[in-house]
Amino acid sequence: MNAVREAVGRLRAGHGWTLLVVAAGWLLIQGFRVALPALLPQIKAEFLVDNTSAGFALTVLWFAYAAMQFPSGVVADRIGERRLLVGGVALATLCLGLFYLAPLFAVFLLACGAFGVGAGLYGTPRDMLLSRTFPRTVSTAYTVTFSAGSIGAAALPLVVTALAARFDWRIAVLSLLPLFAVVGLGLWRVVPAAPATDDDGLSARETAVRTVRALSDRTVLLASAGMVLFIFTYQAILSFLPTYLVEVKGLDSSTAAALFGLLFVFAAIVQPIAGTLADRYGERPTILVLVVLSTVTLLALPYTDGRLALTVLVPVLGIRIAIGPLTSAYVVPELPADVQGSGWGLLRTVFFGVGSTGSTVVGVFADAGLFDAAFLFLTVLTGAIVVFWLLLPSKDDRDRGAAG
Repeated sequence: MNAVREAVGRLRAGHGWTLLVVAAGWLLIQGFRVALPALLPQIKAEFLVDNTSAGFALTVLWFAYAAMQFPSGVVADRIGERRLLVGGVALATLCLGLFYLAPLFAVFLLACGAFGVGAGLYGTPRDMLLSRTFPRTVSTAYTVTFSAGSIGAAALPLVVTALAARFDWRIAVLSLLPLFAVVGLGLWRVVPAAPATDDDGLSARETAVRTVRALSDRTVLLASAGMVLFIFTYQAILSFLPTYLVEVKGLDSSTAAALFGLLFVFAAIVQPIAGTLADRYGERPTILVLVVLSTVTLLALPYTDGRLALTVLVPVLGIRIAIGPLTSAYVVPELPADVQGSGWGLLRTVFFGVGSTGSTVVGVFADAGLFDAAFLFLTVLTGAIVVFWLLLPSKDDRDRGAAG
């Protein structure tokens, strides 16, 4: 009841607007990152590029996003979160204009990289702001924000593909620019400014060194290896599933985008259920079940044809999205206390940096006429996550070890 009263008090004090606009920013950023793959068929046709080049473009976006995770956390400690949040959205807004104007594929690649930087400036400061603003109701704040991201991932692909079908992909992208601009202004108006502080703690170099040292811990190493495989397969599927449904399964772009959106709707339903199960039974057994189900559903995809069957199967692929947050909940407590903040940002850089190559790898498979084989390869990698989690101790075992 005290937590509820505090949450109500904070909403009345104006923090509700902060939560709303931060969630809206994540809705647009996450939504666009998912919407861009849905536009790949048109983009490839206009620039006359193959799947490898298209996959590389998405790798550039995700690698830039990954590269900003650690530095954005360090900088936010010094200048406050508001400037980085506004800067990230402002850069993303400018990039939408650059996408619209891009005369060459090289400029399109530049826009992808710059948008990734803007998105990367948003992620870690977002987490820091929510933790600082809602110290006792942070779970609620996170749930609202990430649910907004899932809504964006479900809705924006439908919006942009519908506009692209009526006009073209450039108009579809440009249509989002006013929304980004309004959110950027809202962030500047309602997010409380945090004064710059003199950081007497660890330097960026010291934090990096200690985090790398923490990776030598067996638990962190195994869980991190599983996280890398998860993000690699997740990014690869995210980048090429709409194209795969169009080019291999014969669906039209609008239907493929709709199924792609339903994948995130299904994920939004599964995530809180998985979280409840993890709280009761532990992250390890819950993740093992999710990985097995993810492996089975992905294995079925190359052998499934027909609109009805794909309508049932494709959304269920979203079950894998619940693996990421639970892995984070398992890994973060294992990190030394003095590197749980910026240190987690460094780990996220590693995870997303390696995972960003998944788009390019699948693009190479696709151009070799091995699109189905690419998804079978991703199935094998998903199944390999089971090995790492079988070698990890359960939550109870960890607690007993800590007590001992």
